[in-house]
Amino acid sequence: MITVTHALICAGLALALYGLIGLPLAQRVTMRPLAPWLAPALGWAVHSALALPVCFALGLNRVTVLAVFAVPLTIAAVALWQRPARPREDRPLPGWLVATVLAGAALFAFVVMAVDLPKVSAEGVTLAAPIFDHSKIAMIDEMARLGVPPGNPFYGGAGPARLSYYYLWHFSAAELSLLTGLPGWAGDAGMSFFTGFAGMLAMAGLAIWLSGRASAALWIVLLSFTASARPVLEFSFGKDNVELFAGYQSGLGGFLFQTSWAPQHTMAAITTVIALTVLAAAIERPRWLVTFVFALLMTAAFQSSTWIGGIAFPFMATPAALLLLWRAALGERLRIAAHLAVAALIALALISPFLYDQSHMAALRGEGTPVAFAPVSVLNDAALERLGALANLAAFWLIYLPVEFPAIYFAGIAGLFMLLRDRNLPLGHRDVTWAFVSGVAMSLVCGWLLVSTLGENNDLGWRAVLPAVLLLMIAAAAALARLKARPLLIAGALVLIAVSLVDGLRFGYGNLVVRANEATPGFAASDKLWAAVRRLTPPDERIANNPDYLAKATPWPVNMSWALLADRRSCFAGRDLVRPFSSLSQDEVDATDALFKRVFAGMPEPGDIEQLAGRLNCDTAVVVPGDGAWMRDPFAANARYRMVEETPTWRIYRRVAP
Repeated sequence: MITVTHALICAGLALALYGLIGLPLAQRVTMRPLAPWLAPALGWAVHSALALPVCFALGLNRVTVLAVFAVPLTIAAVALWQRPARPREDRPLPGWLVATVLAGAALFAFVVMAVDLPKVSAEGVTLAAPIFDHSKIAMIDEMARLGVPPGNPFYGGAGPARLSYYYLWHFSAAELSLLTGLPGWAGDAGMSFFTGFAGMLAMAGLAIWLSGRASAALWIVLLSFTASARPVLEFSFGKDNVELFAGYQSGLGGFLFQTSWAPQHTMAAITTVIALTVLAAAIERPRWLVTFVFALLMTAAFQSSTWIGGIAFPFMATPAALLLLWRAALGERLRIAAHLAVAALIALALISPFLYDQSHMAALRGEGTPVAFAPVSVLNDAALERLGALANLAAFWLIYLPVEFPAIYFAGIAGLFMLLRDRNLPLGHRDVTWAFVSGVAMSLVCGWLLVSTLGENNDLGWRAVLPAVLLLMIAAAAALARLKARPLLIAGALVLIAVSLVDGLRFGYGNLVVRANEATPGFAASDKLWAAVRRLTPPDERIANNPDYLAKATPWPVNMSWALLADRRSCFAGRDLVRPFSSLSQDEVDATDALFKRVFAGMPEPGDIEQLAGRLNCDTAVVVPGDGAWMRDPFAANARYRMVEETPTWRIYRRVAP
């Protein structure tokens, strides 16, 4: 079981390593005042996009991880040492302001990281709700234990042997796990902290740079804790009335919500924001270093989130590139286009293994395209019938987005217009602003019209808006920092911020403080169970346990105890984990889920145990007192398994070779 100390060790290591790697790069590919603010996120993207193929070739272990960090750190140290000092064009920021922003970023990052932290009490161990999505910690342990490309830790039956997922962020967590010797759970917590901290730093730097006001960074800190207006609206007008015109609450959310649930997608969104900034620099003055870094940023975004890096970002970057290319000098356009084409080819080459795995998995499922066109349904059925489809389309922009992002939606749009109307805005600032306008518009359009079909949830729609959320936060902070002489506008903005802070603070509190539930005592004791399983199961073999074991540990049932503590592959980790990570159809997933429930209820049908041993490759089987199989044990009476350990709290069986 990890501790706060374990998580902070990984977080501090990530900040130090990626910040040092990114600083000299940021000085050379972005505007110099932005360098320290963008360095951690930029360093992560460039290093990780290059380290992964190196580890593909050489193997992932502690020695290779030390090497892939030692080389860029040495180059960075030399680059920083040899960089000639240049006169500062900007006044240094006040020390108190920098300290406040860093403290705010650390607080935000800790609230995000708190999702991962086990809440230990006299009653046992309790988990925060968003840790449901951190069940992918099993992937981190898989890579740290067996290398890359990772196998599928969730399912042991027929299908692709390699994991089909965008796992670059989790690969970085595996690197931290190998460097520190700590579990993948600690690496996930450390990377969650890093994502929140690096993201806020990048937005604060861009807000300061665009607005020319240091106070913009303070607004970023405040806006980072905002969320939806739903709790206030539902308290005032009733939940049914709000849902009538503002839709149902879903996984769509702001910076705090999405970083808590799915930090890999947030990291991809941060990377796309930096990529738009670098794109403007690449078009303003084409250089091969900038071109290469832009390619690595695109790669990192895709490999951390196909929805953001593979779908939203091309829609965001294409009109931005065309607009900035049109604004460039006529004689430079061909050279610029050549640089952008080279960047695209490099990125395509680096992401090709991910593209192959994901397209292969989609083809095996045979369920059609993984992305469909379907506008977000905002209006309630009764309102939709009365007002029509066109009203529903408009409601996304006029009702849904203002309700979900009240603090940044109007202020962010106003900030972008304010910047573009500023005749004194430098050319570089204007180009970046145009790129941000394109990014906001297309990111929101993707969330509005596109739907993912691989699971029950619309992950594409929820994640595609994340770049727009970050860009609107930057623009809103820039606008608010420039409104010193307009107290009424500031007062209105503060009201909207206060409304959205209610939900943000409520959600953040839920990350930190969780009530005990019926799984709390059992989860604390399960650590010893999985230690015994690891002792008896080789690193590359699979285990079978009840997918509903301690399912009440999270509001949505998932095999969380296995995912966090087992450090071994599962032959069937449960329907919610097998469905997105296997080539099985929904009917096949449901049938296998029913098989496991029968077996662990102690009521197997003829041939069920043979299927576990044969078709599903379950090398080890674990039975606990909460299973019906504890009293009606189907493994004890079957020749395919033999008991290797029995205690009052578990029985462990090993498969017998046929």
